[in-house]
Amino acid sequence: MMLRIPFLIVWTSLALTIAGPLPVSAETRRVVLLFDERVELPGMSRLDAEFIRTLRANSTDPVEVYREQMDLSRFGSDTYKSSLRDFLRTKYADKKIDVAVAVMAPAFEFLSSYGNLIFPGIPIVFCGLERKQLGNRPLPPNWYGVLVKRELAPTLDIVLRIHPKTREIVVVSGTSEFDDTISAEARNEFRAYESRLAFTYLSDLPFQSLLQILSHLPSDNIVFFTTLFQDGAGKSFTPYEALERISAAASAPVYASAADQYLGRGIVGGRLFSFSSHGADAAKLVLRVLSGGAPSEAVSELTSTKIMFDWRQVQRWGISESSLPPDAEIDFREPSVWRAYWRQIALVLTVFLLQALLISRLLYEQNRRRYAEVQSRQRMSELVRVNRYSTAGELTASIAHEINQPLGAIQTNTETMELMLQSPTPDIDEIKEIVGDIRRSRARKRSNTSLAKHVEKSAIRT
Repeated sequence: MMLRIPFLIVWTSLALTIAGPLPVSAETRRVVLLFDERVELPGMSRLDAEFIRTLRANSTDPVEVYREQMDLSRFGSDTYKSSLRDFLRTKYADKKIDVAVAVMAPAFEFLSSYGNLIFPGIPIVFCGLERKQLGNRPLPPNWYGVLVKRELAPTLDIVLRIHPKTREIVVVSGTSEFDDTISAEARNEFRAYESRLAFTYLSDLPFQSLLQILSHLPSDNIVFFTTLFQDGAGKSFTPYEALERISAAASAPVYASAADQYLGRGIVGGRLFSFSSHGADAAKLVLRVLSGGAPSEAVSELTSTKIMFDWRQVQRWGISESSLPPDAEIDFREPSVWRAYWRQIALVLTVFLLQALLISRLLYEQNRRRYAEVQSRQRMSELVRVNRYSTAGELTASIAHEINQPLGAIQTNTETMELMLQSPTPDIDEIKEIVGDIRRSRARKRSNTSLAKHVEKSAIRT
């Protein structure tokens, strides 16, 4: 028993040495995304998808993401916000959250007011704000952000390049708090163009009245869409749905300088902000915070815009592609017939080619067969003719033989008769008999000669 204890100690130490230190399971990191609107809105969904993809692709630890959709464009009262504060505080009271992310300015304002109550001591990352929305306010410790730069004037410059005869810009917006903010930015940026263009701002009309006005615009007008969450009658909209109806009704081209979510919804194009790129930038900032290292700059401003156009709208309004900026991206370009159906076309052409080759081969074989048949007939005809000539020759030789026999007999009888006439006492009866033989041989010779001529003529005709 005493020897067994040291033996077990030695074996246990050896096993631990060989196995080495046991790996520590990775800690799950938890991130809360606080959206000012519904995530299913195109812009929010693009930002959310790229944020999650970038975060999980680059995190060494498992990540759990929680989404909160405040829907402030439809529910923005102080009572609602207070109730939402209490709800979120209770919901996450027993959950260890590593980072909270405020998406867009309303979510930033909400966490500025209630962040310490809901997520006490937790780092806050914000995105979707512009520099002027942040202002000069001091940020609390552990607050970091990625700013966007929304500019409307560059799109207006693009409009004037494409439509040099433009005389009036009709700016369309809504009446929600966010609509008013963007509309104010548009007024401020467009003041520099008021000496060249007339501006009409439509923001406080009922939606149907707005559509009616836009459907009767002259050809030298351009519609500039900002945002429309709420019309003049207080009816709520999602901007992209409102834009689709506006574009369908407008008698003039519609442009926008907001987000790429509007491309494909009816605008011709513009310098558009990319929600996807911004979501990736926000995720990279969250990853730096999760790694424990504070970013070198608490707030950074990144350019995430592209000049983009909808090919269908370009065609609809008869815009020449050469008039577009050289660095523009053109989406929704209708493919050529070949690009759209190249597989089917290639298959049909292959079938036609194979059929053509097969038909050519059959025609070639048919021509060869016909030629062979002609040659065969010619050779058969020649063979028949040769056979006939051969037969005629044989007949002629036989007839000649038959002719020569009477001649020989005539010659012999003649010579015999001459010898008998030289005799002092010729036998007259025998001489008469010889003369009769000569006469019969001559008749036989004439008959054979006539037959020989007939055979020769027949051979020549055939």
